[in-house]
Amino acid sequence: MTRDPITSLLAAALLVGVALTAGLCYWYLHLTAQNQEAQREIARVNANRALMQPLVADCVEYARKHTNFIPVLQSLGLRLRTETNAPSQK
Repeated sequence: MTRDPITSLLAAALLVGVALTAGLCYWYLHLTAQNQEAQREIARVNANRALMQPLVADCVEYARKHTNFIPVLQSLGLRLRTETNAPSQK
């Protein structure tokens, strides 16, 4: 009993299709896991930012009253906004 060439060709095409589908499924699951990890990291960063903003605001307010604290803030990369009513010099 011999196989038809078309049957062999269809079986090979089916095998390639199944292999590609399995590869794409694995790729999708891998990217989904990476996306979930990134979402957790973003939530962690946002939570930390929400906790740090009041602390930084208090530190800036403290530095306005105690000018010797300004270099500490500058060493951390924070700077005070200067509030003046004078027009800018051009």
